[in-house]
Amino acid sequence: MAKKTIATNFNVDSKDETGAFVSLNYDCPYCHYDNYELILIGASNLDKIANDFETDQVCKICGKDVIIECR
Repeated sequence: MAKKTIATNFNVDSKDETGAFVSLNYDCPYCHYDNYELILIGASNLDKIANDFETDQVCKICGKDVIIECR
């Protein structure tokens, strides 16, 4: 099972009726490397980014699955 971590920073870079680009930083709970992700949130999930949400990512250094909590 993937470990969870909390985003150290996240920002909605652009948003329209088709979706949103969200940038986020997090420290990998396995290798502790500082990661950066730019993710696309589809139109059907736009309401979820108004509150706390989670996203599944893979660490670029160790390759392990990570669940990132964005608050």
